[in-house]
Amino acid sequence: MNKKFQLLMSAAVLGGLGLAAPAMAAPHGVKVGVLTCHVASGWGYVIASSRDLDCTYRPNRGEPDRYVGSMSKLGVDIGYTQNGVLIWDVVAPTSDTRAGALQGDYAGATASATVGAGVGANVLIGGFDKSIALQPVSFEGNVGFDVAAGLGEMSLQAAHPERMSEAPREYHEAEIPPPPPAPRTFAVFFAFNKSALTPEARQIVREAVLTAKDMAPVRVIVVGDTDTVGTHSYNQGLSEARANAVRAEMRKQGLQGVEIAAVGRSFDDPLIDTGANAREARNRRAIIEVRSVPNA
Repeated sequence: MNKKFQLLMSAAVLGGLGLAAPAMAAPHGVKVGVLTCHVASGWGYVIASSRDLDCTYRPNRGEPDRYVGSMSKLGVDIGYTQNGVLIWDVVAPTSDTRAGALQGDYAGATASATVGAGVGANVLIGGFDKSIALQPVSFEGNVGFDVAAGLGEMSLQAAHPERMSEAPREYHEAEIPPPPPAPRTFAVFFAFNKSALTPEARQIVREAVLTAKDMAPVRVIVVGDTDTVGTHSYNQGLSEARANAVRAEMRKQGLQGVEIAAVGRSFDDPLIDTGANAREARNRRAIIEVRSVPNA
């Protein structure tokens, strides 16, 4: 855009403001964004014509909004006009403009001439409470006669009215349930090459049973282990026997209606790494894990 064109466009905008009737004078306020409208092509008429609009409003703050509508011309408009683009500065009383505020009917002074590529000197007032002023910035791409001259009325509708018309919803903080208690573990130890429970072991099992009842509902798993003396297959059987002995004792002590899994893992996961063929009392054990489960 050359300097001469800029001066001519400014003069036209000021001229349009002077033509506006006092009742339609642009309100004092602040520029809150820019409205860009694509104007549909079509044939014009001597008295009046109408063009469809597809508009995007880009506020200074927030997300863009899309509007559709039409503009009416009350002047001479003869000939075929290709698609064009109209751009307005949007002025509102305050910078805090709600979504959908541009929706509504607009009216304003008519200009009798265009400048350069067809910049119309029109200020339109409308929208929410007739508080929005559209001040023309440019018109681009018209081929034909004065598509921007004599613009007197325009109507805009939000392209997503359901979003614009939604009343603010009442929200409440989601209630986050407390985390489940951490799993509790109990270690039961055995004599060398034995799966029978000692009195000390039964006492540990009793503590596990009482804990499971307090934490109900729960799931229980018992894992048996051995030291490294002997073959893997022999110790696999021994580790399973130890886990089964603990499960049977838990049932005997009154833990009914609870899933209790019992598995053995030979000497694959020793508490103390001793190497092969080593007696180690701390590896001859069964671990009871009591874990809370959600209510059914």
